Amino acid sequence: MTTLRMQTDLLAYKQMPSEVLEPLMQLLNWLLWFVLIVCLSWMILSAGKLWIAFRTDLAANDASHGVLMSLIGAIVASGATSIALAFLPA
Repeated sequence: MTTLRMQTDLLAYKQMPSEVLEPLMQLLNWLLWFVLIVCLSWMILSAGKLWIAFRTDLAANDASHGVLMSLIGAIVASGATSIALAFLPA
């Protein structure tokens, strides 16, 4: 019993009330969807530019950079959401 009491005493923060946590989680969900839609749009646009560049044999293009950056952006957004869910109690 004393070890349980010591563990609860070491807790330095209070749990967030559900009135605060629920809208915050909803906002994070909307933000993730927005970022993923932007990354998908950027990916489609960059893939189209890349296809045109390969079709017309242009030597210098930025389309491959756009494809790579959209993939990295989606990975970072998903990772940030996972980290936020780990720190926020469900």
